Amino acid sequence: MNVQRSFALAALLLMVAPLSAQTKTDRAAVEWGMDMEDNKDGAFEEVVGYTDDHVFMTVQLKKETFIRKMDASHRVVYQKLLPLTIDKNEHSLKNVVVFGDKILVFTTFFDKKNKTIATYMRSFSEVDMKPIGRLQKLSSMDVESRRNRGFYDVTVSPGKKAVLVSQLLPFEKGASEKFELKVYSADMSPLWERSVSLPYPDEEFSVEQFRVADDGTVFMIGVKYAEKREARDLKKDGKATYEYHLLVFNGDGSPLEDHAIVVGDKFFQDLSLNIGSEGDILCGGLYGNKGSFAISGTFFLRLDRTTKAIVHSSYKEFEKDFITAYMTEKEEAKATRKAERKGEELELPNYELRDIIRRTDGGVVMVAEQYRFYITTVTTTDANGRTTTRTIYNYVYNDIIVVNVDPSGNIAWAAKVPKRQHSTNDGGRYSSYALLVKKDNIYLLFNDNGKNLMLLPGDKVEPFRYGKDMLITLATINADGKVFREALLPQDKRDAITRPKAGVQIGDDRLFIYANWRKTHRFGTVTFK
Repeated sequence: MNVQRSFALAALLLMVAPLSAQTKTDRAAVEWGMDMEDNKDGAFEEVVGYTDDHVFMTVQLKKETFIRKMDASHRVVYQKLLPLTIDKNEHSLKNVVVFGDKILVFTTFFDKKNKTIATYMRSFSEVDMKPIGRLQKLSSMDVESRRNRGFYDVTVSPGKKAVLVSQLLPFEKGASEKFELKVYSADMSPLWERSVSLPYPDEEFSVEQFRVADDGTVFMIGVKYAEKREARDLKKDGKATYEYHLLVFNGDGSPLEDHAIVVGDKFFQDLSLNIGSEGDILCGGLYGNKGSFAISGTFFLRLDRTTKAIVHSSYKEFEKDFITAYMTEKEEAKATRKAERKGEELELPNYELRDIIRRTDGGVVMVAEQYRFYITTVTTTDANGRTTTRTIYNYVYNDIIVVNVDPSGNIAWAAKVPKRQHSTNDGGRYSSYALLVKKDNIYLLFNDNGKNLMLLPGDKVEPFRYGKDMLITLATINADGKVFREALLPQDKRDAITRPKAGVQIGDDRLFIYANWRKTHRFGTVTFK
């Protein structure tokens, strides 16, 4: 190891707290429910809502969908069939939202004969899953086929005072980007609706996300791409071929507001929007060098609610030591040679911003994860000369970057949590992480290789694999950005494997989780001290 790298590692070690040899963390306690079986109790799909005392989820049993309500002790309060055959029509389940004392179920029906797709909503009592009112038809539109039927989503405001139902119309080359917005009050009474046709062609604009404020105002983040000739010129000059836009829609009939989010020479790679209950607009994300598709830093913006002007901005460039942290010398040398060969600076590839969360003190936590999806094919030939080709879907979830923004809106620090997760043909079911933020501490839970428990910068990060070495790791990041890496469960419980993306924070200090345990599964609550 060269001297320069030795000093770099020594500096990084100051940001990583010493790890003891204990087999289990004392920062959190885990309470498990009873053993359950897929064939008997139902196969868990996803958490659809929660309160301080209950968690709601969908499960599949004998090819049917059920809504399950569980209490704080992981006991089933009820498990009710959700009928998807309505008036002899087979509906597709799109969203389930727990909203106040109601469970809202959104479905779609594709009419093959008339080539239309309609969206419906049903309301049920949260207490006992009894129907409330009648089936409501929200919208209908013409489509060419099941494949090209647009995109549909439901968004709830921060204070749960408004619900947005957004539906992007099917792609149509050369036509304007079109979508429909419907906003409802807390009792699901219609507030306003609007059909929107943007002044951008479908192929030059991408809708990234919708948000709705408590007052019913709708915000949208989109990406406007340059047309082909302009894009070629921009690329030659090393400039970005796209820009992010913030669009605002109101129910008073006023024209839409369209604001480009541009700051100097920063080349935004990913941007997420957060609308607080107090009304301000927060944007955070990642940026890279112009002409590049990797990241070199992170940013945070606060926008004025009325003018949409940037009133505060903060940026943090990732230094080389941060980028190469947890690379071996061989990996660092390879990455450096690749950047030099392309005439670029060393950057981090394939990161996506996953979460932007407000803390109770007014600060913000942003979390990004290295993610890559790719497809490979394998062709084999048997003894008779017959060939068989298999398609393999690869899901790669690697390092996590956590960014802490102080209450003033300035980026205080960024920390990297290493992991290696690569799975095939499973949708990345057991990859990624679960997150809980409690005061100054940030907790990350993920499936890991036990050999990584005492990991230090410069060590090889072992990939997660099913088997004796698998481990549920708890990574704690304190107020100074130091990372503590520990095992969630004791040594004799290392055959448990959690589904991290199913984890939800259900209180100030509780994380609801799901885990496979030998041939059964359990639900549990991790309470942080």
